[in-house]
Amino acid sequence: MTTDAATGARLRSPREGWQAAREVLHGPLRRLVAGQAIGQGADGLAQIAFAQVVLFDIGKGASPARIAGVLAATLLPFSVVGPVAGVLIDRWDRRRVLVFVSIARVFLAAGAIVVVAFRSEPLAYVGILLLLSSSRFVLAAKGAALPTTVASDRLVTANAVSSVAGLMTAFAGAVIGSTFVGVAPEAGFVAAGVCYAIAAVVFARLPPVGGGDTGIMLYTGVQRAWAELVDGTRVIAHDRAIRDPLLAVWLHRFLLGAGFILLVLIGDHQYHLQVSGYGLALAVTGVASFVGTVIAPTLARSHRPLALLACAFPAAGLAALVGGYWPNLPVLIAGLAVVAVSFQVLKTLVDALVGGATPDHVRGRVFAAYDVLYNVAFVVAGLALIPLWHQGRERALLWWIAAAFFVAGVLVARSTRSWPFEHRRVKARQRPQHRWRTRALAALLGAVPVFAFPAPSWWLLAWFALVPLLLLLRAAPTRREAGTRAWWGGTGFILAMHHWLIPNLGPFIVPLAAGLGVLWLPWGCLVWELLGPRTRHRLLAGFVLVPAGWVCIEAVRSWDALGGPWGLLGASQWNFRPTLAAASLGGVWIVSFLIVVVNVAVVVAITNARRPHVYALALGIACGAFAIGPAWYAIQPRARARRVARVAVIQPGVVRGSGTRLDVGEQLSETLTRSVASSPVDLVVWGESSFGYDPTQRPDLLARLEQLSRDVHAPLLINVDARRASGGGIYKTSVLITPSGVAGSYDKMRLVPFGEYIPLRFALGWTARITEAAKQDRRRGHQLVVLRAGSLRIGPLICFESAFPDMSRNLANHDVDLIIVQSSTATFQGSWAPEQHASLAAVRAVETGRPVVHAALTGDSVVFDTRGRLLGMLSTHQRGTLIVTIPLAHQTTLYDRLGDWVIASCFSALALAAIALGIRRARQGDAATPTRPCANR
Repeated sequence: MTTDAATGARLRSPREGWQAAREVLHGPLRRLVAGQAIGQGADGLAQIAFAQVVLFDIGKGASPARIAGVLAATLLPFSVVGPVAGVLIDRWDRRRVLVFVSIARVFLAAGAIVVVAFRSEPLAYVGILLLLSSSRFVLAAKGAALPTTVASDRLVTANAVSSVAGLMTAFAGAVIGSTFVGVAPEAGFVAAGVCYAIAAVVFARLPPVGGGDTGIMLYTGVQRAWAELVDGTRVIAHDRAIRDPLLAVWLHRFLLGAGFILLVLIGDHQYHLQVSGYGLALAVTGVASFVGTVIAPTLARSHRPLALLACAFPAAGLAALVGGYWPNLPVLIAGLAVVAVSFQVLKTLVDALVGGATPDHVRGRVFAAYDVLYNVAFVVAGLALIPLWHQGRERALLWWIAAAFFVAGVLVARSTRSWPFEHRRVKARQRPQHRWRTRALAALLGAVPVFAFPAPSWWLLAWFALVPLLLLLRAAPTRREAGTRAWWGGTGFILAMHHWLIPNLGPFIVPLAAGLGVLWLPWGCLVWELLGPRTRHRLLAGFVLVPAGWVCIEAVRSWDALGGPWGLLGASQWNFRPTLAAASLGGVWIVSFLIVVVNVAVVVAITNARRPHVYALALGIACGAFAIGPAWYAIQPRARARRVARVAVIQPGVVRGSGTRLDVGEQLSETLTRSVASSPVDLVVWGESSFGYDPTQRPDLLARLEQLSRDVHAPLLINVDARRASGGGIYKTSVLITPSGVAGSYDKMRLVPFGEYIPLRFALGWTARITEAAKQDRRRGHQLVVLRAGSLRIGPLICFESAFPDMSRNLANHDVDLIIVQSSTATFQGSWAPEQHASLAAVRAVETGRPVVHAALTGDSVVFDTRGRLLGMLSTHQRGTLIVTIPLAHQTTLYDRLGDWVIASCFSALALAAIALGIRRARQGDAATPTRPCANR
């Protein structure tokens, strides 16, 4: 046998518990429990009937506001009337209260039938409020009368039997009622009235069960109850041991309420369950509550209860996340069950924590306030969903609920000093034998931001993906070790971002990545200096200089000879237009800057959790930096489209079979182009290297292309990868073909290192023999060109050039209507490269305020408008023609006007910081050196 420390009662086995229940259920207790259980079952019937009337008979269907009203009417009376009832029951005869209130509920149930007949929603609310408020008097009288019906040594068992009986009958009434009140709500109220009458008869057979005869006025009872609630609230506010657990319950209950309401709404709008959905939600939460009550004691025996509070949130958040991916009824029911179980575990633990931390003389008042907060949370959840609910947004709402669970879990962990906010003593210096293990970890953490880019495209990850690496850098024992870890982290980032190059470069990708990773070395030292544990006075500088250092790294490695600006952190926001909108202010650079600011702010908040002012400042900076893009997206002026252009993108897809790739691709492109003849278009665009000959050197091929342009009644923008007789080399060229011949061309200016040329070929040319590096260098063009296709001004870019923000910005400043990118990622088919490349079109469109067409031989081919909205797409698994109507809206952005001002500002900030630090160090050195007197000559 074991003993409950709180009550001194033995905790029996299930068999012994059942035997004990049978022993106590005799005489007055049996009548008391039976009357109470019958009344609670009638309450369940009445609640379901009321929900049917308000939501589906009188009202127009389920909505967050109506469900919140139902929850307020069914939950709040228990919290508001309960304290008043407790005061009054001590002065009134309890048997008379039980009988008279039961009879009054019979008349209230009959009145509800009249309300249904007249279809009055206000009267329905008044009726259910009176009905459930009166039920609270029955429960209070039962609780007070119970000790007079059994011996004190059996009181615990009697209370358990009474609670279980009431819970089971209320659950049965709700479930049974939901099966037939949808047909006739009156039936539910009739059945409830019959049950109330039976309860009155049962209560009338009770012997005297205590209470007073003098009575007390209702007004006096309300005064006393209000004073108790105020006292309880005051105790909660001033005692952290009580406040923090109750905050955890309120947050979880609020989010559980949101999930409950969503299940009812989805059941009504998608599955037409009506009141059955409400009953189903009640049933799920009821069963889950029972399961959670059973699980909680087992968990509490092996874990510290306070540390378990935060653990209840991630499980619920994961359930909401899964529900967002598959928002069907079975998954949602299972998800709500998981959330309800985790809540009941949390509540059971909190009940024990609050009970133990509250002084005995105010415990009742604290629990009265606790009861009010507990039930109000459900109602507030319904009110919060009113402006958010729209049919079709179920997934988004579930994901926001999941995010809220995770954030709430962090808040609770922070308030309770649970993991990861536990304060442990850390050794001043790391053991030398662990340094390589830590550096390998830095390489892995450096690769984490890659998942924010396509193909995963988890854009939100970018806003905190650098946090683990930053924490690792600031924890380094020395500045040198921090720089080394950052080098490894940068190497890991480059390797992960360009992993699809491994089949082409083989083992050479490792030294190339390590070479670029050197750029992160000074950044690691900067992080250590500004965010380290002994540099708290430099935190404000860290919010500016650490992001500035990251942007400077991106600017340096954007030199095309170093691989170009592939994988800029800001480009990860391509598929979320609100955060990408900031690119129109300062290009992709400002988006990268803001992302790193948020990461730095999160690190500062985590490492300064015990400093309220710094913590609040960090969270404020994080929220402000994140909100800049969405705020600008909401208020920025939208340019009106002056006209539209219809553009056809030709994607021949993967070429297999006889003949060379170029020859077969040309034939497929011609065939697909001819299919456009029936659809009038303004321009036909082929992908990169779609033509293997210089048309100016082949009159027969040029004539064929001219005829093709006449057949489709539109110019053709092809791309030539061929040797040019006049230039003496191989060029990548965009050529505009009209029925009258070549209307203009553009030669690619920025070439892919090793892919289209080998840097320092005299020294590194041998790499072409063992890798797929270029066997012969391509030649460069010299200037950007604006091509005219009728009245349409187009700015062509070729493949790799779409990664460079300045090239598209310069074309926008030449007043082009449309930016067209011709690309081919056929070599990297099946990797992340095609999607990464295509996503850059969205970034360039937002930066420049010009629509962007990205035409690829084998996909992805995409078209984006000026706000980054996807207008059309052909994936790598498709072959065909994409015809898109593009609004031509000219919008000169701030980035168009000011250019790379963010890069200039970041370099300037770092330079000024270096100067200021040098002056400070020099001043300290001068102060430390004693002044020597001058010698007389």
